[in-house]
Amino acid sequence: MKHPKNKKESTKDRIIDAAKMLFADQGYLKTTIADISKQAELSEAALYEYFQGKEDLLLAIPDMWVSELIEDLERQLFGIKGAVNKLRKYLWWYFRRVEESPLDAKIVYFFLKTNANFMQTEVYSNVKVLYAYLLEIFEEGKRTGEMRSHINPSIARNIFIGTMEHIITLWLLRDRKYSLFENLEETFDLLVSAFTTRENDPALPVRTLLAEATQTPSGIKHGNEA
Repeated sequence: MKHPKNKKESTKDRIIDAAKMLFADQGYLKTTIADISKQAELSEAALYEYFQGKEDLLLAIPDMWVSELIEDLERQLFGIKGAVNKLRKYLWWYFRRVEESPLDAKIVYFFLKTNANFMQTEVYSNVKVLYAYLLEIFEEGKRTGEMRSHINPSIARNIFIGTMEHIITLWLLRDRKYSLFENLEETFDLLVSAFTTRENDPALPVRTLLAEATQTPSGIKHGNEA
């Protein structure tokens, strides 16, 4: 015999799974409570015992996902040395988690962030915690000299997040027909080249180095140039 609490949690999970599938498939606005209760094989009255309405469900889905991400990220970054290494791990880890949970990602990026109440929710607070790790990484890089001394950690974080979210949004819009990891190393190198000092920059263009190597201290190139 199942424990009542387990049965309650199982029913709640069933409702969330039904809402997640319907939101991702037909959109938040087109999905009704009747649709969700039918998909979950419950009456509407039974559904309202667990959730106040459709918006409550919309917020519950990413809240669980983002909470799991925060817990997992602490384990993933544990023991990694160096700001650039942590930044690379963060990007690869986040993209892997998105590929593993595309419905959660679609709900977050397409429906939750356009919700007028998003910034007043606990989900938004958790998202800020998730992205605060990036701020700490950039601050560490600036402090240790691995990144440029004049870098603004908040701006650097926003650029990194913006690039990351743009790639994910395009991937979702194109129905996930390719891997998020296509060209990711090149993208990462381009980003890092904007943040790191020259000696720590793995992506400094070879042409720039060659051009500088052919210049004299006075700035005049060797050779027969006029």
